[in-house]
Amino acid sequence: MASKFDSVAGRLESAIDEQFAVDAVYTDGQGASFQIRCILDRAVEQRQVYETNMPSFRNQIEIRKSYVDRPRRGDKVTIDGIDWILDGLITDDGQVTRHYANAS
Repeated sequence: MASKFDSVAGRLESAIDEQFAVDAVYTDGQGASFQIRCILDRAVEQRQVYETNMPSFRNQIEIRKSYVDRPRRGDKVTIDGIDWILDGLITDDGQVTRHYANAS
């Protein structure tokens, strides 16, 4: 049975998905493709990467685990005809995963 917090968190994630997510096609390493919704954040500033205080900018994709339970590095997300290759997991809070992504 889900806790009250889990229920509230699920509703919040659904509202965020409804407002900000876009339709996409997820293709895993085996070539299987299916429809998902995800959030693409372009040029997110990062500090203190590559052993410097200069800012670095990376693209990030957020995917709800209800769409893909364990996205993997090298898998592809296609958004508006642009292929984005997942390049590493940033966070996994049990509901949503956030990944670095490179356009190919």
